[in-house]
Amino acid sequence: MSVSSQDKVPVQTPSEIWKGVAVAVGLAVVIVAAAKASGDVAARVFDSWSQINEARAFKAGEPEALLTGRVAASLFAFQAVTVGSLLLLNALRRRVSGLPFLNFGMPPGGIKTLLLSIVALAALAMAFASFVFVFNPEALKHDLQPFAEMMTSRTWWLILIAAGIGAPLAEECLFRGLLFKALRPSPLGFAGTAFVTAITWAVLHANYSPYGVAAITLIGLYLAWLRERTGTLLTPVVCHGAYNSLIILAMAFSGGGSLG
Repeated sequence: MSVSSQDKVPVQTPSEIWKGVAVAVGLAVVIVAAAKASGDVAARVFDSWSQINEARAFKAGEPEALLTGRVAASLFAFQAVTVGSLLLLNALRRRVSGLPFLNFGMPPGGIKTLLLSIVALAALAMAFASFVFVFNPEALKHDLQPFAEMMTSRTWWLILIAAGIGAPLAEECLFRGLLFKALRPSPLGFAGTAFVTAITWAVLHANYSPYGVAAITLIGLYLAWLRERTGTLLTPVVCHGAYNSLIILAMAFSGGGSLG
């Protein structure tokens, strides 16, 4: 697999490179802050609309469905602001320099590359999960339990959409798109860029156990490698989406909250 011609950048001076890194990091911080604020607002609006905190009689399963809907509303708002902001910035950069930082072209090898990438990610994740299960099975329960409990509600499919579509688009555009594009020409090179984007991505999942954060970091390194090798964001987006969707579907159709 080779890097797409769309992913090539002109020669830059060190000062231009670091200026680009500073701008990208600043934009990423602003976008995440705005997205988080939007998620908080969406949760409050949902609370008001659903009257979830009111003292009233709930139908069977209604509290669980509303709580899941609340989480989904917050995630959708966060993801919409993130993706919308990055698409706007990408359009502006395309107009100014002709060098967008988001490239969703089909990777070399097409569907075969996408499928093989998904299989490799699934194998990597299963191997790490097996390692964690041997040494600390409680860590797996800690990381999966919140999602598993939501899988028992009738609105579980909202989480599937948020995790399988929204999260891959928002997170890959931000970390393997904006930040990767800015850092890659720097002295960090590919290895340093992959590590930095993986670690910063893992920070978004700081509520996970140490094993969970390590898993996110490992997956982030793999997704950065895919980004480098295929020259397109489509590969990490599809892999990320397939991975998340498989986990959600597995929990939804295996008893959901039975982790117990």
